[in-house]
Amino acid sequence: MNISETQLSVNDYLDLYLYAESINDQLWKQEIVEKLQNSRNEIRKEIQSFGFKHLLEKYKHINEEIRIIYQQLQIHSSNEYLLEEFWRLKQQRVLLGLQIQSAKHHSP
Repeated sequence: MNISETQLSVNDYLDLYLYAESINDQLWKQEIVEKLQNSRNEIRKEIQSFGFKHLLEKYKHINEEIRIIYQQLQIHSSNEYLLEEFWRLKQQRVLLGLQIQSAKHHSP
């Protein structure tokens, strides 16, 4: 179920909840609340998964940039710009690695 389907489902459940309230069906209201909580959890998991995938893509992209600069440094070892860029990207990669590890430990 994607986010837009979940939102439609939530809207439908809210309508059903209001109807259950109007007929004073407490059991049905409780079931609807549980379904809404499950939907909220699904949305949260989907968002977390997207964020984690985005971090991994950034990490792969930075690795590729580092590889390219490393190849250029093999030819132009004294190029200050390339050296600075190389170290800047390595620092970014370390920070992303920490974010990825944190996301792994905090995922449901």
